[in-house]
Amino acid sequence: MPAETRQIAPIVEAELAQPVSPAVVAAAEEIRRRHGESVLACLFYGSCLRDGQDRDRVLDFYALVESYRAFHDRRFMAFLNAVVPPNVYYLEMPYEGRVVRAKYAVVSLDALARDATSAALVPTIWARMAQPCALPYARDREVRRQVSEALVSAIRTTAAQVLDLLPPEFSARDLWTRAFRESYRTEFRAERTGRSEVLHAAAVERYDRLAAAALPARAWPISSGSVSSGQVSSGQVSSGEAQSDDSPLFGHPAEARRRRKAERRWYRRRIAGRCLHVLRLIKNAYTFTDGLDYVLWKIETHSGIRTEPTPWQRRHPLLAAPRLAWRLYRKGAFR
Repeated sequence: MPAETRQIAPIVEAELAQPVSPAVVAAAEEIRRRHGESVLACLFYGSCLRDGQDRDRVLDFYALVESYRAFHDRRFMAFLNAVVPPNVYYLEMPYEGRVVRAKYAVVSLDALARDATSAALVPTIWARMAQPCALPYARDREVRRQVSEALVSAIRTTAAQVLDLLPPEFSARDLWTRAFRESYRTEFRAERTGRSEVLHAAAVERYDRLAAAALPARAWPISSGSVSSGQVSSGQVSSGEAQSDDSPLFGHPAEARRRRKAERRWYRRRIAGRCLHVLRLIKNAYTFTDGLDYVLWKIETHSGIRTEPTPWQRRHPLLAAPRLAWRLYRKGAFR
């Protein structure tokens, strides 16, 4: 095991083992009850994990499976899950006098391992799995080990793929906020400005520790903190990245050739990612009850832009989706 992996793995394993609320455990159990032995693990992530609040919120899970065919009753749904991943489902369940809501994306364990690397067409998995996750259910130690290894890989991939976009001197804050910002740009993401900074601020010490371990060998530490974020050796500051903080400071060669290649690579990811995102939105309107209303509610919570579907649009979400997407785009819901 590389030295970098040995440094990251304990952080990931401690996060996976962290206690979660009884409501989260109950939701994971309900996912297992619905789908039986096809579910190998339930990976919990997102805003409810970050702030520890689950009342009147929607919990986010990945349902990790061995086989899409074993998970889905219909071959067509298994096919869609493999071709335009992931399928996303929604559940509501009574729990201790209230309603617990959750959505879960279905991903095979093999796909998780593959898409946690730069071999993935888009950064959906590796950028998301670089953030904290908990594991309220895993079938056995081997499954837990595979999940942990995938998350370690996702963290290293995220750092490596954004490095060449950074100035010669950068902070850990620059690294992670730029990585999250670039990953959002690969989707028609309905996120408010500053979302990347919010993600970083939720676990600053964690991201500082991971930066030192996850960066490729061509980057090196300069200081342990109290730096001017985004400051380059010439005294210039990279636009959009300059902000005083206490993050550790790093350096790298910042070769123009590498930066151009990285920019082209991220441009291709944006094209592919946005196409896939539209396909997912259309597909996901059919994968759970009240799917169209859920998608519109989700967009509203992130962007503040509301649109009310007509009864016809609720009955025919696939036909309605392009017009609704265009209306929301014109209102500024997608950034």
